[in-house]
Amino acid sequence: MGAFCDEVVRNIFVRLIVKRVKGYDVLIIYRYLSRQLLLTTIAVSSVLVIIIVCGQFVRFLTAAASGKLSSEAVFLVLAYRMPGMLELILPLGLFLGVMLCYGRMYLENEMVVLESSGMGTARLTALTMFPALMMALFIGVISLYLAPQGAMKSELLVEEQKSKSGLDALTAGRFHSTKKGDMVTYIESISGEDSMETVFIVTQNKSNPNKLSLVRAASARYREDPTSGARYLVLENGYRDDGMPGEADFTRVSFQRYEIKIKDPEPVKIGEAFNTLSSTSLWGDKRVGAKAELQWRISLALLVPIVVLMAVPLSKVNPRQGRYLKLLPSIMLHLSYVAVLMVAKDAMERGKIPAVLGIMWVHVPFLLLGILLNYWPTLKLRIRAEEKVPVQQAPIEQEAS
Repeated sequence: MGAFCDEVVRNIFVRLIVKRVKGYDVLIIYRYLSRQLLLTTIAVSSVLVIIIVCGQFVRFLTAAASGKLSSEAVFLVLAYRMPGMLELILPLGLFLGVMLCYGRMYLENEMVVLESSGMGTARLTALTMFPALMMALFIGVISLYLAPQGAMKSELLVEEQKSKSGLDALTAGRFHSTKKGDMVTYIESISGEDSMETVFIVTQNKSNPNKLSLVRAASARYREDPTSGARYLVLENGYRDDGMPGEADFTRVSFQRYEIKIKDPEPVKIGEAFNTLSSTSLWGDKRVGAKAELQWRISLALLVPIVVLMAVPLSKVNPRQGRYLKLLPSIMLHLSYVAVLMVAKDAMERGKIPAVLGIMWVHVPFLLLGILLNYWPTLKLRIRAEEKVPVQQAPIEQEAS
């Protein structure tokens, strides 16, 4: 199977580029460039993923600490949102990978050897486009299929956590409040699988909001009715105080066993956000927001070969200048590309850009910029050559005296 794939790749390069470059097999050069580019891209993308994931992880931990998410749901939400992060991280990782990998090769004079063998900028760009197209295909799968499904499952999971009752999921050492704010629960510790110790429950009276009910129990556990399937929180060895804060007319009732029925969770409903809809449903949707979202997903895949087209000439550096001289301006160029796409998408959703025009026009100036960067050295040489050509003056004939 591996030999067959190598033969297919070889035939592609024979047809698209050339079979040999002054006696050097193009496939050998392609393998070397692809290996170096792959390792650099993986390293850069891994660093970017770690940075972004850590930021998201801290945000979800804050939500878990406030009781909005359970500790088990934090990692699930993070995993579901990972495709949405990768669709933006991987193009930037490939762009920086080309800049760093080829920049190192220029500094170590490896590119000089390749250029002396006939490997020009155009052929180098063609060799780089093959892994760029593979990356674009991968980004297309993520943006068109994986990211919408992950966003939908993430929203469902978050809404399920919000719809749960304050008694449904208790965590030791944390205050939990219901969505309406009419109940606050707290448990001191958990022993065993479902046995809780020192439980406090404060509820608000529905008929009189100023009246509160405080329940304290030495232990508690969950119980499920085998016939009806209803769930109960069983409190043992405690008391219940009812009254209004600031007044001395509280009533106390002691109990050995006190059961509170846990409300069934409300049906989970998520907003009709376009980023959670599948690409097939967006295709037949006539709304402007759906068209903008579909074009955004397609644009993420089209962005990859265009940024690589710009990265190849930008990676060429002078050994005296260093490999990081053009890195920051190049990053700003890539971020500007993505920012313009986001602004165009938002403007299209608000109706400021006609739906007929869409956001695909954003790729045109950056594509032209990439072509200009690739052919600028040749154009500059032609301009200089034309400037150096002496202007020939016609001989002036003198009249015979």
